[in-house]
Amino acid sequence: MDTIEAVKKLKESYKKLPGVGEKTSERLSYATLNFSKDELQSFIASLENVVEKVHVCPKCGIYIDTQFCPICDDDSRDKETLIVVTDAKSVISFEKTGKYNGQYFVLGGSLSPIKGINTDDIHIPELKQRVINDKIKEVILACNSTLEGETTSLFINRYLKDTGVKISRLAYGLPVGADLEYVDELTIQRSLEARTIYKGD
Repeated sequence: MDTIEAVKKLKESYKKLPGVGEKTSERLSYATLNFSKDELQSFIASLENVVEKVHVCPKCGIYIDTQFCPICDDDSRDKETLIVVTDAKSVISFEKTGKYNGQYFVLGGSLSPIKGINTDDIHIPELKQRVINDKIKEVILACNSTLEGETTSLFINRYLKDTGVKISRLAYGLPVGADLEYVDELTIQRSLEARTIYKGD
């Protein structure tokens, strides 16, 4: 028999999650059906809570559920060092190391002419303005070690040259092709500590 319509819609919703295909979405959907009524209501409430309370910090781009950003508005943090990351999840990876106490800037993606993603789509102009306005002294490029990430880093290095800011990048201890969210804290810490001055064009 065909899958009932409600489950079909649930499967399509699960398939929007990264790495979830047809079989996994079906398994998750039927697992959800096995929730008790209270568990299901709690699950729904969690999703509604995210919709209502979680928003993006307009300055750094991380997800927050408070009026003030716990990083941008923390006076104990270094205000002159800025790590540039591809997505907000990468910030969590750096914070877990406990070895970085500066600021962040989330691009929201990587440059990809094939996908039609250009500089305005990933907030590169805003990054330059942040560097100028906040008198940033060092920008650490921490884009993913993929072809698109490398292209993005090269472009940012050239784009920020006229600001005079020191530009460095994470050391190559990171696996090529890896997203930061899947790299362990020790590797990230060592890559951060061994960062090198960027020597792109």
